Parts: sequence; C-alpha cells; structure tokens
Amino acid sequence: VAGDNGAHAARLQVIATDGVPNYFGPQRFGRDANNLRSALRWFDTGVKPEDRQQQSFALSAARSALFNRVAARRIERESWNRLLPGDVANLDGSNSIFDVPEVDDTLIRRCAELDIHPTAPLWGRGELRSRGAVAEMEQGVAHALATVASGLETAGLEQERRAMRMRVQSLEWQWDGQDLLLQFRLNRGCFATSVLRELVGKAEELPGDES
Repeated sequence: VAGDNGAHAARLQVIATDGVPNYFGPQRFGRDANNLRSALRWFDTGVKPEDRQQQSFALSAARSALFNRVAARRIERESWNRLLPGDVANLDGSNSIFDVPEVDDTLIRRCAELDIHPTAPLWGRGELRSRGAVAEMEQGVAHALATVASGLETAGLEQERRAMRMRVQSLEWQWDGQDLLLQFRLNRGCFATSVLRELVGKAEELPGDES
C-alpha cells in the first residue's frame, strides 16, 4: 500500500467505528459487467438467457445495480448512515426490518451504534415499503433506470430491502513493510471488496455508483 501509514490507520479506525456503504461488489456483475449486460439484453429484447443459472445471475446483477444507484444517491445526500422519516430500518445481522415513520432519539442512538441501518430497495413487483421523501427518491432512481426496474418486475421478483450500511466486525490490521494485513468479519451477503474500496479508493466503478 502506498501513502502514509498513519493516514491509512486513521481511515481503518473510522471504518471499524462507522461501517461502510453496503455496495454490491464488482463480482456480482460478472467480468466486464457481463451479467448486467445480459440482463439489459433480456429486458430490451424479451429473450432470456438459455441457461437458468445465467438468468439468475442476470437478474441479480440488475437488481444489485439499482440498489447501488440508490445507495450512491443517499451517499450524495449524506444520509446513507442515518435514518430519515419514511425509511425502513434493518436490524444488524438479521433479515428483520421495520418502518420508521418518525426518527426519535432512541433510533438515532441505535443507528449511531450500528445496531440498525437504513435500507434501500431490492427492486421487484409491489409497493415500496418506504414512505415520503425517501420513497420519492427511490422511485426517481427506478424511473431513471426504467428498463431495469420494469424488467425485474416482469421477471416476477418481489420488492425486498437490504441494509445500505455494513458493520465491519473484529477489524484488525498490521503492517509488514508496505504490506497491510487485514482481518475482519462481515455479515452474510456482504462484500469484502466493498470494505477494501473504502480504504484504497475506487479501483473500479461499480454499476449504479455515482458517489
């Protein structure tokens, strides 16, 4: 790793304390984003990939790209790591979610402690669970990616939610010259590449990433 070791250590401490955006990593989209390209061809032409596994990869990539776009929008607005009225919150380390019609001191504290996280949609059929300005923003992103959103709905996927922030657990590091050795744990479904990305910068743009 190039650069000042002290600056990297300070950044690692922030990551350990505050978590990082829960982006879907580049492997979700396939080499050269081929899984996403496959989904767009499907949605444009109506012709599915012949292999059922490839269909699954394509749908997952399209859904992930829309999620990343919503997360990037919340990062732009500096609200990816705090709850807003109308949000849907996720209980850390679980699939449990609950509505947040209003934000009170207890929710602010729990969010700051990484006990709960704001969520973004995994797009599909049905009504968004979010409300108010949060729902309007999410619908705006879906409208901008109308081919993706409508393709996911037509394919039969249902609306779900995913945390926009991941907690980086048991983060430890040590230096061996300019080699940085990292050890950490993540909840199921999170991407280690998204943690590294926050440390070393954008090695590559992720589909949907505008941050």
